[in-house]
Amino acid sequence: MKQTRISTLISNAVATAILAWGLSELLVRLGGQLPVSTTNLLATLPVIAIVLLLLALPIFRYRAAIKEALAKPADTKQAPIKRVDPFYAIRVALLAKAVSIAGAVFTGWHAGVLIAVLGAPQITANGVWRSAIGLVASLGMTVCGVIVERACKVPPDASTGSGSDASPA
Repeated sequence: MKQTRISTLISNAVATAILAWGLSELLVRLGGQLPVSTTNLLATLPVIAIVLLLLALPIFRYRAAIKEALAKPADTKQAPIKRVDPFYAIRVALLAKAVSIAGAVFTGWHAGVLIAVLGAPQITANGVWRSAIGLVASLGMTVCGVIVERACKVPPDASTGSGSDASPA
């Protein structure tokens, strides 16, 4: 599995922002209301990021234990490091990839709606705040997804000088 490129996330966010802005403008011109996010969505986005981070805790601990073991001298006695189940790690990596892509789409949507709300003839505080909170929450979701996905990557092997592209921890 290849890692998600930042350029892919940015292009998804920009394309969705343009789409959201265009749809918002169309709705206003047809006499409709600007689409603002519900409270449920605004609460769900950070919860998804937190759950992903909690699922990745064993992987973070494993990587910290490896880093600590490598920092100690070779002659000191060390407890064996318990490995993370590779199937669990690949599931977390796939979930992180999905969360980062979905977060980028939500980031673009909220950015496009925020631009439309700020450019509307009548600005409602409710629409501005909901779009801004949604933008921050979805951006946090994207960042958490990218961090967890990078943590699931196997570090390059020091003895051969080559490593896997993006295998799970």
